[in-house]
Amino acid sequence: MKKLALKTLIPAAFIASTISATPAGAVAKFKINDESTVWISLLLQLRGEWTEDGQVDGSGWRSDFYIRRARILFGGTINKYVDFFVETDNPNMGKDIKVYDNSNNFIGYKSDNDTKTFIQDAWIRLKFAKEFNIVMGQILLPFSHNNATGATSLLGLDYNLTVVKFPPTSHFVWRDYGVEVMGLVSLPKGSLDYRIGLFDGVESVRGTGVTVNKDDNYRVTGRLQYNLFDSEGFYYKGTYLGKKKIVSFGAGIDYQKDGAADNYTTPTKVDDYKAWTVDMFIDYPLENGDVPSFQAGYIDYDYGNTGHANDGTAIYAQAGYLFNKQMGIGKIEPIVRYQSFDSSTGTDDTGLYLGVAYWIDGFRANLKAEYEIDGGDGKDQDVFTIQAQILF
Repeated sequence: MKKLALKTLIPAAFIASTISATPAGAVAKFKINDESTVWISLLLQLRGEWTEDGQVDGSGWRSDFYIRRARILFGGTINKYVDFFVETDNPNMGKDIKVYDNSNNFIGYKSDNDTKTFIQDAWIRLKFAKEFNIVMGQILLPFSHNNATGATSLLGLDYNLTVVKFPPTSHFVWRDYGVEVMGLVSLPKGSLDYRIGLFDGVESVRGTGVTVNKDDNYRVTGRLQYNLFDSEGFYYKGTYLGKKKIVSFGAGIDYQKDGAADNYTTPTKVDDYKAWTVDMFIDYPLENGDVPSFQAGYIDYDYGNTGHANDGTAIYAQAGYLFNKQMGIGKIEPIVRYQSFDSSTGTDDTGLYLGVAYWIDGFRANLKAEYEIDGGDGKDQDVFTIQAQILF
């Protein structure tokens, strides 16, 4: 492993200094009448990234500064029975992409400034009771704790992206269009969080002698989570920073008849798509105020006899320990993450990440740094990343 060049640390220090000012205030809320309110929020995540042996000639550390996420969040309550949420995003703006010449030879990199702002979430919820809600719209799929966590509250630098292997045309940033029934049922000890929905999933595509989802079948995605102590909200969090006592065990399913294919543009093989997962999450404050966090999950993806590269199994685990002691203007939390996908086609991907979070004002202002060993995808490249987050 090559030693990280000193020059990479100077820009890192600069980003750290830019966030040390007074954190942004609370979310802006507006009262419409006695029953109705609306609110607006902004998420901004700025990154600096250094990749070992990443320069054009394959040597040195290549640096890259970009906007990981720039989101506008807007929501509100019509009355006690109806609420809504809309969110936009413009991810990875300015991130380096490869450049090729007319003969398709790799010649360098350029910043990607052609990214677009789009609607990522848009749903309306009917709240008949705590135990029974109906949600309609563009919804984060209720499958695993990992993919159903909000980006504003991640424990590590990012999601365990490697382990999410939904059919490529069946989702938009892990969201799908449909209707979901959800609720929280109180038990003698703890509670049961359930959510299950019908979604578009993979649409019909005609190929060579076959048609993907020829009968326009629904996608069925659902999740059950048993909470031993406190429950979570519509969007899960990667950590609650000591505000809740969480010990949960969850399981999810994802199914669509004729939703698997060898290729989703020019298919020649079609089969049923099936996936299931189990996971656990612990985020439990101790008597001294420290907060240990642990999350782990296993996912099985079955694409039938299509031979698709997303067929296989995945595991992920992450742990952190938040010290309840002010250090300067924030609190320190060392974090480690591991994720692995074992494809039935033999293309495996594994990542180990060592990181630290500096919580200046919880999710509203924080700094994170992470060192990825070997970079996954069989590449012998380390990657060092820093991120500054503001949530207003």
